[in-house]
Amino acid sequence: MRLGILIVSFKFFERFDSRSTAVLISTAGAFPLPIFAFIAPTFIIPGGIKYLVIVWLFTAFSFGVTLYVGRLTNRQFAILGFGGMLGIAWSAYLVTDPAASRAIVALLAAIPAIAAMGSSRRIVVLFTIVAMALAVTLSTVNATSTVATIVAAGAAVTTVFVPVFMVAALRTSLGSVLAKVVKLGDTDPLTGLLNRRGLLNQSSELLEHILRARSAIGFMMIDVDNFKAVNDSYGHAAGDSVLVATGGVIGETVHRKSIISRFGGEEFVVMCVAKSPAQLVDIAETIRIRVATECEVTISIGAVYAPLHQSTSGRSNIDELIDGLTREADRCMYAAKDAGRDRVVAQNCSPVTWIPGPPSEPQVEIVAAERRVGVLELIRRRSDFPADQTTAPLNDGQL
Repeated sequence: MRLGILIVSFKFFERFDSRSTAVLISTAGAFPLPIFAFIAPTFIIPGGIKYLVIVWLFTAFSFGVTLYVGRLTNRQFAILGFGGMLGIAWSAYLVTDPAASRAIVALLAAIPAIAAMGSSRRIVVLFTIVAMALAVTLSTVNATSTVATIVAAGAAVTTVFVPVFMVAALRTSLGSVLAKVVKLGDTDPLTGLLNRRGLLNQSSELLEHILRARSAIGFMMIDVDNFKAVNDSYGHAAGDSVLVATGGVIGETVHRKSIISRFGGEEFVVMCVAKSPAQLVDIAETIRIRVATECEVTISIGAVYAPLHQSTSGRSNIDELIDGLTREADRCMYAAKDAGRDRVVAQNCSPVTWIPGPPSEPQVEIVAAERRVGVLELIRRRSDFPADQTTAPLNDGQL
């Protein structure tokens, strides 16, 4: 029973991001204010209770909207946040006790600080300016001298600016760290190229470019021939150098919009824009010749030319699309190996359909299996490409 309650609670609070959670906490903290006004009527200026009730109703409205919506959009937060700042300022004006009024004024810093958690820079700057203006006005309205006015204004500005600056700096620092973590997770540490996960994460942009250019997908599986012999004869350090050099040559040869990935071992993948099957073969042959000339090894390439269509119905299928292309290119690459290595074998595929969306999150079982058999072996074990998207392999001369 307790476990069920915990699961339900977790799913409920999972609906809120940090900004929405902060809105809930800050608005909930304002609920008791009218109670204090009713208990001690002198706490509020004469005739001010009705205005305080209006502020309270807006606070309750903000709490309810956030509770219902969950993750607030920038527009929703801007409306609720701006109203909240006006409500705080009005409450500070209605309170007769100077100490309580100053404490309420200090709460103005909370809203731009909350904005800095996840809002656009424009909203954060606007909220900070408005909060500073309101805080300065309320802090200096009863100042008795010029010095007091300056001190009160400086304190008000500092009270608002420091929390906003700290939250914004923390957000920037955290964003930078997360970006580095994502890059590390998407990058092969030896060659600096993308790994399979990186290929999946970056392929959507290339697919969109292919659709705009009215071109097709060019997909190549590249394998270094007799790589085990290199490791056995010259050592693994020499083998690593060959992989780095091969990856570098591939990167220099293909178009800058192409995606290059190391799938593990001595296998590389290139995904690019292909205007025709002949152009794809020309690119593959250029890579093959340059690697043989500059890296002192040969490579076998399986190339797939696949026209692309887009659909907006159904769940994202980027994983299945890439895995299907990988299987077809892998078969062509093994055909090149069987034909004597150091060559290109290519095929035409029927049009493939792409449903945009992010790749699926990796599963624990898949990760564990990858450590034992490798990514390509896992792909080969999966079901074949859909029947309407496969054709028999063709040699490059038959395209």
